[in-house]
Amino acid sequence: MPNLTTMSRRDHPYHWEACHVIFACEVAELVAYYAISSTLTVYLTTVLQETEAEAARNYIIWAGTTFVTPIIGAFVANAFLNAFLRMHSWTIVWSMIIYFLALVCVTVSMSFEPFKPPTCDHHLFPTMCDKTSVPQRVFFYGSLYLMALGAGGIKACVTAFSADQFDDTDLGQKHERVSFMNWWWFSLSVERIMGSVAFFPWVQEQYGWVWIGAIPAGIFHSMLWKK
Repeated sequence: MPNLTTMSRRDHPYHWEACHVIFACEVAELVAYYAISSTLTVYLTTVLQETEAEAARNYIIWAGTTFVTPIIGAFVANAFLNAFLRMHSWTIVWSMIIYFLALVCVTVSMSFEPFKPPTCDHHLFPTMCDKTSVPQRVFFYGSLYLMALGAGGIKACVTAFSADQFDDTDLGQKHERVSFMNWWWFSLSVERIMGSVAFFPWVQEQYGWVWIGAIPAGIFHSMLWKK
């Protein structure tokens, strides 16, 4: 992955290069989140054989946790990674690594039989389906909440770090920052709609559960190991 710590506007003028990398990190995180969230309740009810009430409760708790963890990420970045120009960048890097490992675990959980109960049509045989074992549940939900932890570091820092690439004392860069942030939120909103409503539910229907975790994991892999 490119060395984000060297990409501050204070070090060189090529602030757009840094912004593109930071934006790609946020896109990768959102792709992963919506890949899982748009199909999670279906997976919980059809594969893990939870009731609709249980699936809805577990989804809400996980989604809520994902949007609370940025508070932790912001605290870590400012309290422990306290070199101002580097605190955001290193929080993002380590959070990307955590998120990638979580996606690998989610993919394993969705793909291999030892990590999930045997296939069973719970609508036809509701009392005959094997329940998810405790180790299977711990591994799957542990992977989900590891994703939430990684998201906390990314969401807490990407916007601030991208804005820091523009010099407030330069009127041209100040205008560029406003334009960049406008396109930032517009692009992310379009990505949310395409990812959650259209693409990943279709992928799951056509190609199976393995790709729900594998596609985002591949994106994270390319980001982390890009030269």
